[in-house]
Order: sequence, then structure tokens, then C-alpha cells
Amino acid sequence: MATNQRIKATLRRFRRREINDQGFGISLTGPGRLVNKDGTYNIHRRGRLQVTPYQAMVLMSWRRFWLVVLGSYFLLNALFTFAYVLVGVEQIAGIEAKGFWGEVEQLFFFSVQTITTVGYGAIHPVGQAANLIASVEALTGFIFFGIFTGISFARVSRPIALILFSRHALIAPYQGMASLQFRLAAKHDHKLTDVEATVIMTWVEDEDGRRVRRFRGLELERSRILMFPLNWTVVHPIDRQSPLAGLSPEDLQRMQAEFLVFIKGYDETFAQTVHASTSYLWDELKWGRRFLPMYETLPNGHIVLDLEAIDACAEAPLPE
Repeated sequence: MATNQRIKATLRRFRRREINDQGFGISLTGPGRLVNKDGTYNIHRRGRLQVTPYQAMVLMSWRRFWLVVLGSYFLLNALFTFAYVLVGVEQIAGIEAKGFWGEVEQLFFFSVQTITTVGYGAIHPVGQAANLIASVEALTGFIFFGIFTGISFARVSRPIALILFSRHALIAPYQGMASLQFRLAAKHDHKLTDVEATVIMTWVEDEDGRRVRRFRGLELERSRILMFPLNWTVVHPIDRQSPLAGLSPEDLQRMQAEFLVFIKGYDETFAQTVHASTSYLWDELKWGRRFLPMYETLPNGHIVLDLEAIDACAEAPLPE
């Protein structure tokens, strides 16, 4: 009972400093997280869901994309092969008699030559119906390769932040007090500038007999850096003004606390603003830890940033 009263007293102090719900509403009070570790929302739509084929193919993984391309390519050739079989092999010159399936195989590769406009000439249509099908297939090939060429360019030219986040956030000592810390680094050599960080704490509490979700922006030691050549440890000092002041791991568990992280920066390679996001649940916080350095200077003067060490940390007693 005393613990619950302490939590309520802490939250009442910051009720006036709450921010709006940021689009999630106050009714999402289940045990699941709002933002997944990869930055996607933990939302699964159903019902009148509408996704355009172009949008789906731009956003899907490369593995799935190439499966769709190769599957569509094979399906188109199979359909036109079936059309050539229907009009009769006698309308295609150069087909060698090798039985039914042997002729189907030759017609399939003739379809491949036609749809790609290679046209070796050894096999060619001679009948009116076969010529009509070949004409339609050639036009289909132009459209097919034009569409997938455009989508491929859209995929490779789409700016992606490629930000690597530490797997856990830490409750670490900082200037005589405790602090919430997490670390991030760029996974590529692109030049990111004017990088900004926003961290929002969200939790669930009881209000007038019902469960509601609350949101509060966290004050950061530094919320913006001009250059991002190495790693960046984002620090929220847990002072008297922090909503984390006086709370224990058990308190955060009861509150279903989650920390939403949003990163924005300017990528000079794409000349565009890029975004990245992730989140940390209450059980993804390590207490009494501090991050270890990720980089070192070699004798030749070169600086090496070890991305594998982004989670490296050591024990660090917290101040009372």
C-alpha cells in the first residue's frame, strides 16, 4: 500500500508536465510495447486494410522482393507458354520434335527470349495467332521490366538512417546522481549532421477506477549534436524533476514503463532528413551499470569505432 501511494505521489507531481499522447491514445494499457525494437509500431491492422503493390514492394525485405520478381517472371513465362501450346506447335518454327514435354520446354525458353526481346531467331512464330501472342508478350516484357526497374531504383535510393542502438538502457551514475542512459552509433560511413534525440516515458496508472496510459518527455543532458562521427550516449539525469526520481525496478514493472526513443538527423549522402526509433521496456533497463568506451586511437593516429562494443558495460554503484 505504501509503495502504491509513493508511486501515485510521484506521478501527481508531474501531471502538469505531461505531454499529449503522441498518437497512441490513453486507452492502450495492455502489457505489450508500443514501439518495437526495430522502430516499427506494435500495431497489426485488419479489416479495411489497403496497401498499394508499389508501397508493399518498396518496403518489403530484399529477399522477399527478389522472390516476388522471380516468381512473377516465371509465372508470366508459364502463362505465355500455355498460350503457345493452345495455338499449336505448328505455328512456331524451329521446334524440334522431342515429345510433348520437350516441346513445352522449348516453348518456355522461346517465351523467355520473347519477353526479354532477346530473340535468337532459331525459334520464331509463323502463324497469325502465334505472332499476336508474341506481340502481346513483348509489350508485357517492356512493362514488366520497366515496373521492376523503377521499384528497384526506389528501394536503393530510399534514405535509411541505419542507426545502431544499444540492446539495453542503463541506470548509471552521472554527476553525483543516477541517470537513464542508452547508446547509439551510425552503422555506415555516411555523414550525419544535426542529429536530435527525443525520449518519451510512457506508463499505465489507475484513474477514477480505470487504467489509462500517460506520456512524459524526458529532459536530456544534451538533446542535439552537430556532428555524429562516433557513438552518442544519450543521458537523462534523474534529478528531482525527473519522473523516474524515487522509483525502483519493481515500481517501473507495476507501471508497465516504456521509454520511446526517436532520432532525427540530416544525411548528406541523400541530402535528406532521416529518422530512426526504438524503445526500451522496464525489463530492458540494467541498474548500476555504465557504458565502456567503443573507440580507440591506433599508433598511426587512426580512430577505430567498434560497433560490436555498443552494449559493453561494467558495474557502477549508484549514489544513494
